[in-house]
Amino acid sequence: MRFTRLMCAAVLALGGLAFATPVQAATAPYSCGPSGNGAIAGTFGDASLIGWQSDHDGVVACLGGSFYVRDGKNTTLGYGIYDNSSTRWSNAGGYLPALVTAFHHDGAAVSITNFGDKVTIGGHPYVIVYSRVAITNPTGHAISLDPQPSAGLITLNDAPVTVPAHQRVQHDYAVAADRFGGTYAWPADSQITTAGGYNAHFAHMAAFWRHRLVGIAEFTSLPDPKLINAYKTGFIYTQIIRDGNELTTGENNYDLEFSHDVIGILSNLFTQGDFSDAHALLLRARYVIGSQRQYDDGVWKYSWPWAEYLLKTGDLAFVKANFDTEGPQGADTPSIKDTAHQIAADRTGPGGIMKMTNDIDSNGYWTIDDYSALFGLAAYHYVAQQVGDSAEAKWATSEYNALLAATNKTLNATIAKNHLNYLPCSLVEPNSANRCSNAEDANWAAPFLFGRWAWDGSLFGATISGPGKSLIDATYSYGFGRLAGKLPPNTFGGYSPEFYSTGYNAGYGSWGLASTKHRSQGIDSYEFMVNNSQSGPYSWFESAGFPNTGNPWQGVHPDSGNGSSPHAWGIANANKVLLDSVAAQRSDGTLLIGTGIPNSWLHSAKPIVLKNFPTTNGQRVSITLSFTGHSVAATVRGFTGKAVLNIPGVRGKVTVVS
Repeated sequence: MRFTRLMCAAVLALGGLAFATPVQAATAPYSCGPSGNGAIAGTFGDASLIGWQSDHDGVVACLGGSFYVRDGKNTTLGYGIYDNSSTRWSNAGGYLPALVTAFHHDGAAVSITNFGDKVTIGGHPYVIVYSRVAITNPTGHAISLDPQPSAGLITLNDAPVTVPAHQRVQHDYAVAADRFGGTYAWPADSQITTAGGYNAHFAHMAAFWRHRLVGIAEFTSLPDPKLINAYKTGFIYTQIIRDGNELTTGENNYDLEFSHDVIGILSNLFTQGDFSDAHALLLRARYVIGSQRQYDDGVWKYSWPWAEYLLKTGDLAFVKANFDTEGPQGADTPSIKDTAHQIAADRTGPGGIMKMTNDIDSNGYWTIDDYSALFGLAAYHYVAQQVGDSAEAKWATSEYNALLAATNKTLNATIAKNHLNYLPCSLVEPNSANRCSNAEDANWAAPFLFGRWAWDGSLFGATISGPGKSLIDATYSYGFGRLAGKLPPNTFGGYSPEFYSTGYNAGYGSWGLASTKHRSQGIDSYEFMVNNSQSGPYSWFESAGFPNTGNPWQGVHPDSGNGSSPHAWGIANANKVLLDSVAAQRSDGTLLIGTGIPNSWLHSAKPIVLKNFPTTNGQRVSITLSFTGHSVAATVRGFTGKAVLNIPGVRGKVTVVS
């Protein structure tokens, strides 16, 4: 049971007279709950996540130490001690899913830490949220402060309300928050209290996530160290957001699988080198793209995660078994071959381009669709070659060439007719004729992310030609030029009704890796996200509002958000472009190094160190890039193929490589 301390009083001595300073009356915790758009957030549009890998209803965390428990409880829990004063909100250790709210109250330093741990009680798994309210008194006199925990929080220790001078007091609490999709009863309070204290569960939580991170490509040094923590946190959030083998997009709203989201999330996990549950995730993705056709580009890109998985692992047997064999639900679980041939069937648009879709949440002949289909065919060609189906490889090449010709012809006609100097977001009309007429609608750059083709297609040996290649730099310049004076540099805009930035902001820089002048756009825009649009510690809404200067959270943060925060697909796009900017594996065996490194990093005293990066057939390599004056030292360990130093700032100037 929770110990009641609201009637306690501290006795202080002043001038020889004793008097009592009553503990403050209980107040409600900081708000954390559903808003009008379906997302769960705090007063200032803040939202993050705590929980466990593959839990069913992850816990949404808000500023001020409050959190929203789902799984049928649907309630906000927190601490009345929080007073909206200037606040530091961060991940423990920089990246762990233990959120720390730190502030000052009545002369004391207060921190509230919340995290989830998986605990088995009575044979059933639960996520238990553990909290610690630590109150440090730096003064020379005693201070009395009650954490004022919400009803429903179980007290784990008997800590005093009065904090002596220069001392620290810790109040620990717990509550059961998730049952991994089960319907069994919640544990009794006594079972939770006997399951161990805060310190033991924190150690278990931290060890688990550190072990999970060991399996993926790891940045141990970057000129911008905040990106290291963003990268690690993003991987962890993705694992909490997923429900078993379902790669859902969010816990906080968007707690669903969307076809193109699943394909992007899964492909990024393979790019990072996380192959745990790979077979189950690939087969689950097969069901998602077969049964959920809301976004057609997800179907057309289904070959991508298979190609990525095969390239990185060499697991030919599993890929062969699913190449042209449907799953148990027939058309709802299509084969890799089925989805590739679906591309040909869906070329019903004018001149043989792809059909009209709703793939950017509005109907049109969107440019991303033809590039998505082209990329899907390129990935399929690679898979067909590897499994030894020469007829399908030949078909894929023929279909690719035909679609590329139709796409280029249609785009060239639209560009010439409307005197455009950019790649339009629709193949058949200028941006002024559709949702891209709003300069702050980030869909002007949709081909550069959701289409994948110019960069990711080139990694799988595709022929890259036409406006989608020649107008990359011009389109970035066009889009950012329209935003000049409206938004800061390196944000692409957002979506209605928030047009400031988006969780896809870094991902929109992906095609910059195939450009001449915007190679570092992915990292530049990732840094913008970290510095200007976090809605939670390393957590972003799909669409973010403008900064709120009244927000007590120190730094620059949006006042609102739409979609979900954190957003797993946005995380996948950001972390993939960060990895690709430093190291990218081509299907011909070539390892590209440094393609998207910003020029500013070339003058940093901090090196770039990437370890455990997956290349081909299970091979892992380590890469170190250090910069001194005008020199770049590159070291690659564990790689037996061809490595190409492709740093834009030193291109053509490298004289010695060792």
